[in-house]
Amino acid sequence: MAREYDPQLAEMGARIVARREELGMTATELAIYADISSVALSHIEVGQSVVKIDTLIRIASALKVPLSSIQPTELDIYSDIPTEFFSLMCKLKKKSPAEQKKIYTLLTSMIEVI
Repeated sequence: MAREYDPQLAEMGARIVARREELGMTATELAIYADISSVALSHIEVGQSVVKIDTLIRIASALKVPLSSIQPTELDIYSDIPTEFFSLMCKLKKKSPAEQKKIYTLLTSMIEVI
């Protein structure tokens, strides 16, 4: 079943395609770099798929642009956060809860010192 047209998703997809083409990158290459399937990327590029934030982060990172350059407006709250930080968050999700807590404690104490 086809998804109902959403202008924000279509605009986001167009931004992704434009940047990918600007870099001379194929859709297959971007899918590999962003660690998503070619089919998923195709749906994103034509605006037929809602995208999780971690997937958008990987796409932005692969395209070497800040998240704000491809994101839909409802994600503007994330635009001031560097893409590298989101990449770390994705890696943290793969850690055990105990490891996540240790890293959180370490980062919190570092921030308090700064």
